[in-house]
Amino acid sequence: MLRKLYATVSGSCSPDNPDSPQHQEVLLPGSLYGMIVKERMEEILNNIRSIIAVDVRNGVAVDFNDSQLSTIRCRLIGFICVTERYFTKILSKVNFDIGAKLLNFIATGNLISPTGLDLQQAAGFTLIAEKLNWQRYISHFRCIHRGAFFSELKTTTVRKLLPEAWGKRLPSALP
Repeated sequence: MLRKLYATVSGSCSPDNPDSPQHQEVLLPGSLYGMIVKERMEEILNNIRSIIAVDVRNGVAVDFNDSQLSTIRCRLIGFICVTERYFTKILSKVNFDIGAKLLNFIATGNLISPTGLDLQQAAGFTLIAEKLNWQRYISHFRCIHRGAFFSELKTTTVRKLLPEAWGKRLPSALP
């Protein structure tokens, strides 16, 4: 990769073409849904960790023993005796709604994510299937959409379908 960078800077090699099929990937809906659910579960675990870290910093007695208590052990906070188990109390403070983010994504086509999921776009994941005629309607489901990123892309280079996309070799590559 470093040699490719040096060769491109020196002019002995041309930069990679983003239109080439070898530099494109297909993002399937299931993969995208999985990334959204995984990110939401990471957020939940980070929320639990941060609540525990705040309690440890504040000097609250942290007890992860979730077994049934045979004797009533409690800590005094003012005049209130708290007998609730610690981990159960922590879990009640965290919002576990995993489906809300996924439902919002499916309904709007907009991705609301703190990390961006390493995607080029955060909006435009849905398209309207126009039912002008049957062939046009069914073509929306038979093609790969390049995304809203490419429709907003400002480029001066010629966009074309390259020969390797059709399985043909370039004349210079023939033996």
